[in-house]
Amino acid sequence: MPRTGGVYSPPAGTKGVSGTTIQSVPYNAFVDDLTADANAARPITAGGTGATSASAARTALGAQPASAALTSISALVTSADKLPYTTAADTYVVTTLTAFGRSLIDDADATAARSTLGVVIGTNVQAYDAGLASIAGLTTAADRMIYTTAADTYAVATLTAFGRSLIDDADATAARTTLGLTIGTNVQAYDPGLNSIAGLTTAADRMIYTTAADTYAVATLTSFARTLLDDSSNSAARTTLDVYSKSEVDGLTSSSTPAGTVIFYAKSTAPTGYLKANGAAVSRTTYADLFAVIGTTFGTGDGSTTFNLPDLRGEFVRGWDDARGADSGRVFGSAQADELQGHLHTVNPPSTATSSDTHSHTYSGSTNTTGAHAHSVAYQDRGFSGGTINNAESGGSTGTFNTGSAGDHAHTYSGTTSSDSHNHTVDIAQFNSGSTGGTETRPRNVALLACIKF
Repeated sequence: MPRTGGVYSPPAGTKGVSGTTIQSVPYNAFVDDLTADANAARPITAGGTGATSASAARTALGAQPASAALTSISALVTSADKLPYTTAADTYVVTTLTAFGRSLIDDADATAARSTLGVVIGTNVQAYDAGLASIAGLTTAADRMIYTTAADTYAVATLTAFGRSLIDDADATAARTTLGLTIGTNVQAYDPGLNSIAGLTTAADRMIYTTAADTYAVATLTSFARTLLDDSSNSAARTTLDVYSKSEVDGLTSSSTPAGTVIFYAKSTAPTGYLKANGAAVSRTTYADLFAVIGTTFGTGDGSTTFNLPDLRGEFVRGWDDARGADSGRVFGSAQADELQGHLHTVNPPSTATSSDTHSHTYSGSTNTTGAHAHSVAYQDRGFSGGTINNAESGGSTGTFNTGSAGDHAHTYSGTTSSDSHNHTVDIAQFNSGSTGGTETRPRNVALLACIKF
């Protein structure tokens, strides 16, 4: 019969009653239960361990397993200010715990402990660093070298005898000697241009070119560019480009535009192969082709080594008459002054009679008021009486006197002319119109540079 809560209870019907017969079945079951219970692990509640082995019993009871370390500690002899510590695996001894040691271990946190130790992170001790932590986790041995495999991640590699012989060199010269290298013989000397090229990323059909001093970039090399670059001569390149050479162009230009040709150029300087047609004296040798054409038509220059160009500055060019008769008598290349064909503008208005309609004219006015004058009168000194000459006698003194000059006066007049029909004839004399215009006769024009082919 199982235990309930660790307590055994006898099966029902196993207890006997006085004066009755004990039943064998329940009795035997009871005996079997007692036997099984005696052989089974007794529960802790029944005073057992609930286990069938010492190890399991200690576990069930929560007892400390046997420990060499605890055995070592239990053997220690301690006293005041002592601190146990290990000297080997599971082996403890005692050391003295000083006052300073106690002041350190009773600190509440790392900050207080650093203060007790007088340590400032980053000043007295190294601050935590992931790279240093990675290095601290490495396992090293003889002839090892640490290197990074990622950010702040280090690993260990074997440092060979040759590697040590290289890294203990004092300078680059010694290192090159160890490596058996001579710059310019075994290896390329450093060059910024080559360094720039080394940094380029290339692919099919690419071409490098410079963008600045010792600075290279990559451009696409087209199929046409390759056909040009593989030409073996400038002649082949011109064929690829379908262009003429300079000499060919010059030949074509010379044959198509003969020396002496005059053009007007829309620039203030003459184009290649031309001179300004400005009357200048130029060399007969240097410009032999032009001299052979125009000679001294426009001037003999110095008479021996030079000749003159035509001077077309400010001129209108006129076709040579060449026996036509429109500009008779002209010598080829001669200049002609400006001229206005003779003519006269005459104004001769006809005499015209006014209308003969019957009409009259009224008039009025006054004469000038000026009218003062005097009269001279002859006299003798005898015979005057009261200002009147009476009986002048001979023999007396004679003379003259003037009458007074007072007499300014005016006369007014007015009236109307006859209303008879009559005409008034107006005749304006012949006269010429006034002069107008500038200093020359010219059409509208644009000033361009006259040039002559040499």
